[in-house]
Amino acid sequence: MRMWSWIAAAFVILVLQTTSLGFFGGNLFFDLPLLFIYSIGLFYGARAGLLCGLAFGLLQDISSPVVFGFCLLTRGLTGYGIGCIKEMIFKNNYGYHVLIIGGLSLLLRVLYAIPFLWLNAFGTTALFLYLQDSLWYCLGNMLLILPVARILLALYHWVAEEDVTY
Repeated sequence: MRMWSWIAAAFVILVLQTTSLGFFGGNLFFDLPLLFIYSIGLFYGARAGLLCGLAFGLLQDISSPVVFGFCLLTRGLTGYGIGCIKEMIFKNNYGYHVLIIGGLSLLLRVLYAIPFLWLNAFGTTALFLYLQDSLWYCLGNMLLILPVARILLALYHWVAEEDVTY
């Protein structure tokens, strides 16, 4: 029964992300769904990470249809990739989480730069603003992974207490 708390946590993540600046786009200085997908992949594996990433990616693409399909693809691959390497990541070493999320955020911003700059006709002003936003986005995710991972790790342990395996 405690497994339903993950759905409640996902709902809280969506509410916090959508109400923080009034939209669910890619120009925020943090990405709570990305951190949630990272945690699901880390705790439950590749299949759960993929499903969570696809669900959040679809919601993000529907709410900000500038480049439809980008979030669906990248969030799904993120959840699947983290789920595949979950055995190599120490769940209680938060330095790993900060570095992985920082690198992952940077990779996502580099990938998103291609359609973003193409849609803005490769303007230098757009490039400068994009790089500035990317820096704040990566730093915001790196700072927020610490409390989010700690809270979701506590939720994971709380759910695991009920799971009785014989």
